[in-house]
Amino acid sequence: MITTTQRSQRSRAGLYGVLAGVALGLTIPLTGLAQGDGDAAENPAAETLRVCADPSNMPFSDDKREGFENKIAALLGDKLGVPVDYYWYPEQMGFGRNTLKRWLGDENRYACDLIISVGSGFEVGKTTLPYYRSTYAFAYLEGHGLDGIETPDDLANLPEDKRSKLRIGVFTGSPVGDWVINHGMIGQIVSYRAQSGGFDVDPADMVAKDLVNGDIDIAMVWGPIAGYYAEKDPNAKIKVVPFSPDDGNNFDFPVSMAVRYGNDAWLNKVQSLIDQNHEQIISILKEYGVPLVPLRDEDRKPQEDDDD
Repeated sequence: MITTTQRSQRSRAGLYGVLAGVALGLTIPLTGLAQGDGDAAENPAAETLRVCADPSNMPFSDDKREGFENKIAALLGDKLGVPVDYYWYPEQMGFGRNTLKRWLGDENRYACDLIISVGSGFEVGKTTLPYYRSTYAFAYLEGHGLDGIETPDDLANLPEDKRSKLRIGVFTGSPVGDWVINHGMIGQIVSYRAQSGGFDVDPADMVAKDLVNGDIDIAMVWGPIAGYYAEKDPNAKIKVVPFSPDDGNNFDFPVSMAVRYGNDAWLNKVQSLIDQNHEQIISILKEYGVPLVPLRDEDRKPQEDDDD
């Protein structure tokens, strides 16, 4: 039974929820722009780059602008020559509807015009080509009996008496959850729910708190979370082991930016900014310990036009 412990965790509806196999709030039918003037639709960042983001979701974003999405947004704002403003909303069910599509009647504009990171299943807006691809990973504390594990196979091939004692944190519905079950470790799972309505919990707690505090022995998470906290807390000596295509399931996923449907000129501008500043964007991701894998051929194919 996959319920040794159950914690209420918030997922990233635009990205992390999709990667966990849960399409949270991403199936709302689109009908194009319903409000707003033509000039704003063509160039919504003429005076301010308005970004839709989560106020408490490190390493991605927070209201102190410390996340790598914040740094990427700052880079884009600098290249556009405009300040960056945020519309904050937790990345849970309805994130795109409550940010990118939210109309502020008293200000005669949308709440925000750009989401920095979305998965390939995003349907609430139109996406750029993926600008990076990352993978799931697992993390453990060095010096606690697991040293020497360098691959998922090393974990799967541990002696049964050692493996059976492990407490493995897993988000329900995630590819790594399937991997753990398929390798006979269902009894070791500490289950984390993919979403809740809470504003005050964070998926990163699995690594930053539960792993570090010894509540679990292994954290199976989206790679950027594991990589960031391994870099941030060197005293904890967190070892990160990325999954690869050779490990069975599809563990790596592309990440794009998103704008509203009907904003093709703005989409093209964002794509141009990504292309012209790609090396700097990748440098930001590396600074945060994001595990990067090569983009695939299909990542270079434009999204089909679903404006209707």
